[in-house]
Amino acid sequence: MKKIIVQAASAACIMFTIVMLWFTGMGYLFAGPSYGLNLTMSVFGAAFGMAALQALWFTGAVFRKLAYPARIAGFGVCGLPVLALCAWAGPWFPLDDPGVWAAFAIVYLFILAGVTAGYTVYFKKTAGGYDQALARYREKNRR
Repeated sequence: MKKIIVQAASAACIMFTIVMLWFTGMGYLFAGPSYGLNLTMSVFGAAFGMAALQALWFTGAVFRKLAYPARIAGFGVCGLPVLALCAWAGPWFPLDDPGVWAAFAIVYLFILAGVTAGYTVYFKKTAGGYDQALARYREKNRR
C-alpha cells in the first residue's frame, strides 16, 4: 500500500510540473510576460537549479570521494548564487534594496545551517554517517 501511495504522489508531482510548465508557456505565448509568469518561472528555475546542484554534490557522479562537510559547503556556496539569480529574475523582492538582499542571504544561510544540522543528526542515528553509508552502498553495488 505504501508503495502505491509513493508512486501516486510521485506521478502527481510529475504531472503537476508538466502541466504548470505547459500552461506557463501558454501564458507567455498568449498573454506575454507578466509578474506572475516571471515569478512562476523563476521558482521553477530555483527548483531545477537546486535539484541539479543536489545531484552534482551529493550523488558521487562528479565528486566520488568527498567528505560530507565539503559536499554541504560546495552545495551551499553554489546554491546561494542560483537562488539569487532566480530572485533577481523573478523578481521575488525589490531589486534596488540591498537590505532585502542581505536579509535573503542571511535567511538562506540560517536555513542551510538548520537543515544541515537536522539532517546530520538524523543521518547519524539512522545510517551512522554519510561516509560510512556511502561506502556500504558502493560495496553493495560493486558486486
